[in-house]
Amino acid sequence: MPTMPFASSIPTAAALPGDGQPPAHYGDPEVEYQAGRRGVGLRDTSHWSRLRFAGRDHLDFLHRMTTNHFRGLQPGTGLEALFTDNHGRILELGTFYRAGDTTLAVLSPNGRETIPAWLDRYIFAEQIAVEDFSAGLAMFELLGPQAGALVSRVLGKNLDAVADHHLLNEPIAEGIWLARLDYFGHAGLRAIGPVEKLRPGWESLLEAGAQPLGEQAWEVLRVEAGLPLQGRELGEEHNPWEANLGRTVHMNKGCYIGQEVIARLDTYDKVKQRLVGLELPSGPLPPASSVLRAGHAEAGHLTSAVTVPGRAGGLGLAYVRREHWQPGTQLQLEGCSQPVRVVPLPGT
Repeated sequence: MPTMPFASSIPTAAALPGDGQPPAHYGDPEVEYQAGRRGVGLRDTSHWSRLRFAGRDHLDFLHRMTTNHFRGLQPGTGLEALFTDNHGRILELGTFYRAGDTTLAVLSPNGRETIPAWLDRYIFAEQIAVEDFSAGLAMFELLGPQAGALVSRVLGKNLDAVADHHLLNEPIAEGIWLARLDYFGHAGLRAIGPVEKLRPGWESLLEAGAQPLGEQAWEVLRVEAGLPLQGRELGEEHNPWEANLGRTVHMNKGCYIGQEVIARLDTYDKVKQRLVGLELPSGPLPPASSVLRAGHAEAGHLTSAVTVPGRAGGLGLAYVRREHWQPGTQLQLEGCSQPVRVVPLPGT
């Protein structure tokens, strides 16, 4: 990786990745949102979990414990997969990267606490080591339509050279994991490594024009894109088909925990609800978990709601029952006098 100059004039609010919980914003959430939509946004995701899987049997174990195909996963490649329970319900969504004889998993902020304890129940005589790599490592993500050009100019890496979730470098040798990470129809970057190794890249990208994104702007971008979040749209109440996560399910890989239920739901078209977008009326945002109704019948529930700059009303994500999930359907949000309208999510 080319040597990156140390930036001399970086806003103090965006000084470092890995300094704890990222701020709600870096001064102007609307500017940050517009950067993610039209330019380049730089987001500190160091608070997310990183687990390292190693040992002779770890790929076979991940193959049996998740929804995707891990056998034969080659160094330099990556994929998304779900941990599901016996009922096919979602425990955690992860992105997994293979390098050398190890696999690094990126999970939600709470994944470091829940997943190792759950996996430990299924490890017997296998040679597997699961290590929490969250402490001491930072992580940031670069996104937006101009992210690829900035990565090429500042870091000397070509995002077009690899597929989504694949690695751009040799992490074991360089001590940093660089992977392509596509957001909103554009190629982006995820970087993982010790704070002292990531700091120069973070600061160089800021100096070259990347706009730091706080959590407030990211939440708007996430809801617009229909990206489900653990604890909001993802949890033990939902299965992969409901959450629009069919891309993480390999239908011909053989048995894994929850496989029979997940396959049956698909084969017999038994999905009863689905994650959809909602156009919300102007005014205060309704709280998450607000009930949706069609006449007197319960039709679903809201999971997330945001105000979008330049948009008259709000935008939400909701789980809506089959008979009401078609785009254009009008529903009533409990406690709101105006109707809401179902809208399609990108990629669905």
